[in-house]
Amino acid sequence: MQDFITATKSLCEQLELLHMEEANVSTRSTKAAKLIRKVLTTFRKKISDSGFVNEEDEIHFFKYVKPRVNSYLIFFSVLDEIETERLLANDKEYNDCIDKKQRMFRYIMRENREFVTYYKNGLTHLDRIYFLRGANPLSLSKHSTKQLDDPDFNTSHDTIAANIMAFDLFQKHLFPKSKLSPNSPPPPKLKWTANKLDLVELIYALQSSGALNYGEADLKDICEAFEQIFQFKVGDLYRSFHDISNRKKQQVKFVNRFEELITKKIEELAMPST
Repeated sequence: MQDFITATKSLCEQLELLHMEEANVSTRSTKAAKLIRKVLTTFRKKISDSGFVNEEDEIHFFKYVKPRVNSYLIFFSVLDEIETERLLANDKEYNDCIDKKQRMFRYIMRENREFVTYYKNGLTHLDRIYFLRGANPLSLSKHSTKQLDDPDFNTSHDTIAANIMAFDLFQKHLFPKSKLSPNSPPPPKLKWTANKLDLVELIYALQSSGALNYGEADLKDICEAFEQIFQFKVGDLYRSFHDISNRKKQQVKFVNRFEELITKKIEELAMPST
């Protein structure tokens, strides 16, 4: 397993170097795809020759290692396509191409929403079904037929996991974190002054509402963003939610107050001034 992990780390370093050295997006994508396919070919041969030591290694490979490598291949394929569109088409056609790719990813996420939730929340109880070769055929996803074409190097859901990662890469490419110029005023400091469980309620409410990243933002990302914005350490998010679910009365205390408070504010604004 360590060989796979080392090879993946080396690939990431090569892709980072390629990003710095090659400005042409199409050329960079072509070179990246060549590197990635070489690594995947090496992985396939090693598995064919030696297999895995145990099921735990096999699950780890198909849950994390191969999807990570494959996600780069998916990402650079999409990147090359939209770059070609940028060079050959007008602005509207270029933006339409980007929208089409986003819809493609979101469609895959929606069609596999239960698995997406399972994967992003770090659950493990179905790993033997999702990430072992030759698992129950009923677990096959409509977006992952490679298990049938190449059963020795694919499971029912490792390609879906790769698409989850590729979508994250694509989103980060489209919406890079902005950097403040030296002359920009610092953002206002906000400090969370309610209790921790109130913030956890809000995090789960926003994630469940689908209001962030077209419904694809996961709990961990939302939590990390809130911790940074509000200068507040949430800690074990899932344990805190378990505490909320075990409340005897009114489990959702904080979020339920929003409607009451906003309604009150609207009524106050609607009152005629004397």
